[in-house]
Amino acid sequence: MLKLLAVLALSTLLWWGALWWLIPVDWQQVSPTVMLLTHLLPPLLLTALGHAWRLRQEKREQAAAQVQAESEAAAQQARRDEAREQHLAALRERQQMVSCRWLLVQAVAQGEEPTWLDALAPVCQWTARTRDEMEPGEVLDGLMPWLEESLQALYAELPGAASLPLLLEVLPRVSGIEQVDLVRQCQEVAWLAVQSDMPQPASDCRFLPGSGTVADRVMQFLAQDPELPGAVVLAADAPLALQDEEEEPDAAARAQWRQLGRPGAAVVLLLFLRDGLAAPADSALATGRDLYQPYWEREGVSSPAGWGRVPEHARAALAALPHLASLAQSSSSELPQQSTLQLTRQLQPLLDNALVNAALLDYPFSAEEANPQRNQADSVAWLVHNCGEVDVGGTRLAAIASNLTRHQIGLLPVDEASNLAREWGDVGVAAPAMLAALAVTHSARLQAPAVITQFRHDHVALALARPALQENVT
Repeated sequence: MLKLLAVLALSTLLWWGALWWLIPVDWQQVSPTVMLLTHLLPPLLLTALGHAWRLRQEKREQAAAQVQAESEAAAQQARRDEAREQHLAALRERQQMVSCRWLLVQAVAQGEEPTWLDALAPVCQWTARTRDEMEPGEVLDGLMPWLEESLQALYAELPGAASLPLLLEVLPRVSGIEQVDLVRQCQEVAWLAVQSDMPQPASDCRFLPGSGTVADRVMQFLAQDPELPGAVVLAADAPLALQDEEEEPDAAARAQWRQLGRPGAAVVLLLFLRDGLAAPADSALATGRDLYQPYWEREGVSSPAGWGRVPEHARAALAALPHLASLAQSSSSELPQQSTLQLTRQLQPLLDNALVNAALLDYPFSAEEANPQRNQADSVAWLVHNCGEVDVGGTRLAAIASNLTRHQIGLLPVDEASNLAREWGDVGVAAPAMLAALAVTHSARLQAPAVITQFRHDHVALALARPALQENVT
């Protein structure tokens, strides 16, 4: 208002000056009314026009500022939406799991057989062996009967599994060619023993790629070929086959026993299938085709995406298998020699990440999107680990227990846990598969998640097995 009055006063003075000094007017002939209007009206009009022009400019500036603000807000929202999509995409990527549908384990128990062996589902088979049941000879020679029995059990129940890739753990003391040849011989013997009236599918033996937990490596393998419906993992090792019963163990051997357990032996078979696979709607019987004719010999038959080389008549049995448990991706890091406090701090982010990977811990994009109902870490009911004896694994177990307590996980790390080294001993390269089989078994038995803690040399990996998510169950 003061600014407007100042403009009015200035315009009045300027107009009056121009009127009296620059414009020749005979004021004696002008009426008082016209004189008054001549002196007052132009300054008022000029001031009004100037004020209107100023208001119009301000509105333009305000409109431009609003457009700019809206543009910046839209750009910021677009960047936020893009960041949210990237966050959700990364979360979906890390929460991909692989479903275990069938397993079989034959291993030498180091003490009494666990009581839970008597209450397992038919697709979850465990057999506690003794050292006397092993055949004499090298590692694979002694395990050949176990390998043949395991593959027979698989092919008798699920002949379609013979069309899936068979992924092997590398035995460091056996050449790769020799190992693959021996396993293929076991496959042939097992197939002829239970499915002699059907042609044997071409053997597809490969070595399990990568490193880390079995689930990580199987997911890495399946990601390389989207057409594969799944894979069978076979891990077999027998460190006790290399041990002389009459030889007295030295100090180094006893120290290794405390860390890895006494030399044992194990054969582990794990069948993994992708989620969402379904049996074909039309059966071979309905179309009049020969059930036993290999699919590659049929004409005009397209294989449904995802089933690959599995014959049509064998898909229904695979698709009908129950979901024992879903194995999530692991979180891992290097593990230098540390104190209990340092190890506890190091395992803290690993367990957090493992819980997020298993969709048991909320990981929102922002605080406003947090959902406390997604925090289900306290539902974990079992621990699987290979910490070893107390004198070498006490620090590790204490660090694990401390981090479990931080998430209100109330399990007892001794009574509600499986210590691979104590219960089954040193099973060599079969240890990761044994840990996975233990976690899947207890997750299916308890219908609750189980934590896997895998120590290997100077490396540690944490992962979870959990009951299959409802949306993943076909």
